[in-house]
Amino acid sequence: MMLLIESADVIRTSAMWIVLLLACYGLSLRLARLCNQHIIANPIIITTSLMLLASQWININVDIVMGHLHPLAYLLGPLTVGLALPVYNQLAVLKSLGFKVLIPIFIGGLFAPISAFSVLSVFEIEHTWQMTMLTKSITTPFAMDTANILGGIAGLAAVFVIITGIVGVMVLPLLNRVLNINDDKSNGLVLGTIAHGIGTAKAVQLSEQAAGFASLALCVNGITTAITLSVLLG
Repeated sequence: MMLLIESADVIRTSAMWIVLLLACYGLSLRLARLCNQHIIANPIIITTSLMLLASQWININVDIVMGHLHPLAYLLGPLTVGLALPVYNQLAVLKSLGFKVLIPIFIGGLFAPISAFSVLSVFEIEHTWQMTMLTKSITTPFAMDTANILGGIAGLAAVFVIITGIVGVMVLPLLNRVLNINDDKSNGLVLGTIAHGIGTAKAVQLSEQAAGFASLALCVNGITTAITLSVLLG
């Protein structure tokens, strides 16, 4: 009986945090629309900040909160498979471009880890952090596994991935204005290659074409970078 009561309490608590997360995200989306999608009003940043404030106000450890939110992680599988749909819808465009569409993905996927590794090497940051930072531009599951293989820190790799994704989404509009670029194919490739899952989610908001190119870049860059780093450095 006690076990049943404890299980019911855990389920109620988890449900409360999941509902709170969804409410915070809904509020963040509304705020982003009111701010005309300004980079400061990024829904991911606002949602994360609100959840952190809530955990501090209730005085509960963030790790415990993440444990209650863990059921949402099971949605990542279907969502990842769902990324194939926008790619399929853009097959005609992708076929017309041929291998040219893969060139910027490979270049971006190569430049991201090399630039991060170079900066850390110049400042003589310890080897573990260098190996962890190499995975910053591939999606979280790949990044954590690859960091383990390279001798990095899986949890820290996830943090770097999230920060990279947020920064990428925030900086892209500024670059578009400076360079006078407003092309869905280019935006999709940049977001998928550099900002991985977070960038792909942003690309879905831009257009179906941006989502298709971002999904392709996310998958190609994630797989090739993870395999290349593991073979060369693992």
